[in-house]
Amino acid sequence: MLRLVVGGHPVFLEPDLVAFRVDNQFHIIEIKSFAIIDGQADPAQVRAATTQACAYIIALRALLAQAGIGPEAVSETIVLVAPKDFTLRPTAAFVDARKQVATLTRQLARIERIGDLVDVLPAGVTFDLDLDANGRAQRPAEDLTDALDHVPATYRPDCLNHCEMGFYCRSRARADSSLDVLGPAVREELGGIDTATMALGLARGQLTPNDDQVEMAIALRHAARLRAELLDPATAPGAA
Repeated sequence: MLRLVVGGHPVFLEPDLVAFRVDNQFHIIEIKSFAIIDGQADPAQVRAATTQACAYIIALRALLAQAGIGPEAVSETIVLVAPKDFTLRPTAAFVDARKQVATLTRQLARIERIGDLVDVLPAGVTFDLDLDANGRAQRPAEDLTDALDHVPATYRPDCLNHCEMGFYCRSRARADSSLDVLGPAVREELGGIDTATMALGLARGQLTPNDDQVEMAIALRHAARLRAELLDPATAPGAA
């Protein structure tokens, strides 16, 4: 069992397996029932399994830190075990989870206790609907919208499937240029970057990356150069 603090409360996790002394590092092994067919698996299922394993990586690092062992002792490469093709024979694949670990670490750091969140609300802000005797809201919509604008929106595309606030939060995320509107795949790929504005700034060399963004900044600048060459072939190396 591993222990992870979420929003100030401890939760307990049970990884499938922790293998040790593979290249002198601990490795999380995640065992799943979905198939790996011709070396490929469903991206959504792999992403979900990777996110789950990232929680184990963070929790294991926290456990080892209590003994003075640094985070490098836990590999960010996950061993995914699943059925091969259409058989019950297991096969294993390595999954690089560095970006997902960075993303999940940042998200966990943002989760706060409800009491702390209430304490930081501006005086007079309330989400009371002012219901009448028949249970109908009497509070003006614009008044409630103004109160909502005091709270940061957390949005994912699948919020539209199950949350009545999904469209509102999407509009807020778009206004803030949040990468959340592009879905978890893009968000995880750009681990350590929060907004489209930040991504473009790093791609154009207008922003200086921090330690967690250096690798991604190099990739973004390379992608920006390739895009510029495609749009204007005259700028390509060797062009006449």
